[in-house]
Amino acid sequence: MNGECGAVANRNFGTAVAEQNFDPEILNGWGKRIYNWEFTAGVQRQIVPRVSVDFTYFRRWYGNFNIIDNRAVTAADFSPFSITAPSDPRLPNGGGFVVPDLYDVSQAKFGITDNITTLAKNYGKEVRMWNGFAIGASARLLNGALLQAGLDKGTLTQDVCEIRAKVPEWTITDVLGPYAGPTTPYCHTEQPTTQFKALGSYTVPRLELQVSSTLQSLSGPEIFANYVVPNAQVVPTLGRNLAAGRGATVTVNLVKLDLRLARAVRVGRTRATFNLDLYNALNVSTVLTMSNAYATWQRPQSIILARFAKIGVQFDF
Repeated sequence: MNGECGAVANRNFGTAVAEQNFDPEILNGWGKRIYNWEFTAGVQRQIVPRVSVDFTYFRRWYGNFNIIDNRAVTAADFSPFSITAPSDPRLPNGGGFVVPDLYDVSQAKFGITDNITTLAKNYGKEVRMWNGFAIGASARLLNGALLQAGLDKGTLTQDVCEIRAKVPEWTITDVLGPYAGPTTPYCHTEQPTTQFKALGSYTVPRLELQVSSTLQSLSGPEIFANYVVPNAQVVPTLGRNLAAGRGATVTVNLVKLDLRLARAVRVGRTRATFNLDLYNALNVSTVLTMSNAYATWQRPQSIILARFAKIGVQFDF
């Protein structure tokens, strides 16, 4: 319950009303399920003996998305407002900018729901598409050394702007967070990712001592700044209190090296390989996840594992 009068957020509470309804169009027929298509093309070429490079292009796109539409409201039942981000040197341009295109349902329609799950294309175009490429190189040298390296780079494009204009109450969330909803104005997102990997191995002659190393660099976590905005900050642009009441708030988003040493020992027909693995040999402290709540914004919540070692043995006979 929230609001100055303690109104129940769902007015159907305690009544015999179906909370979820499904459009028959998505339940039967051909081509109604969510699908994805992928196109891949690649080439590989030997540059010099034992050295090759390859290039691959990837494109994947999705379709037949579903949407939950509250038929009890229309776009006309929502009023636009904006908020001003706080001044903060960590925010773009030091903060103080305006975040527009936020919506709040009318007080008369607050808490009324009549949801139906149907096809998103009935309301407009939804885009979810990945474009990327991979470049790799591999070399097997005469002295028995192996070297490999690769770079993967791409962008995930998502767009639901046409649908949001007609169904502003609809909130859609993926693994990276919400990118549509009444208080999420970023209905078009471009999320680039970069991944670099390299490895090498070499067996020291006579000693049969194998030395190998791997290096991996990944894109960091998606950054959000979820700012809790009180009703008083909304009133000047909305022209009224939030539908949930004077005490309500809205949340707005403001914006590895591994090393291995191995020693092979032969006893008759049995071969024993002793391994010493040193993980995170560079002892980095890369942040893996961080807080997206503005009050504790960018406070690390987990970091890459610390440097540690593992000893093992493998028998082949």
